[in-house]
Amino acid sequence: MAALPLPIDRLSRAQALFAGLARAAGEMAGVAYLTADARVLALRMIPGDADRVTVPARTLAIDALAFGAYGVIVAHNHPSGDPAPSRHDLDHARTVARALGLVDVRLVDHLIVTAGAVTSLRAMGMV
Repeated sequence: MAALPLPIDRLSRAQALFAGLARAAGEMAGVAYLTADARVLALRMIPGDADRVTVPARTLAIDALAFGAYGVIVAHNHPSGDPAPSRHDLDHARTVARALGLVDVRLVDHLIVTAGAVTSLRAMGMV
């Protein structure tokens, strides 16, 4: 029997999980669905446009319930290299956090990934 993956219980592990997003030419999102002890149940990658990707809160909630997830980490890249969250990023993260909360799933973090940095909206106090 294969060992369960290490829990995504530290920012460094979440950053490593989504590091590949930094290489995408356009915006792309990744979503990790987590168990109660922060182990990855499933990982979904969602392509976007050249400068925007939106992951509908409905999709996240449906997937989280289907996987029996207790938590979700959302990450997306900024191909421009600027790791600062946009107004859209902040609004979307808050909407997702509220929507997931209605079905007892926690938005653990929302990360913005670039080739040189990763920004955690949780660490910034934004979610």
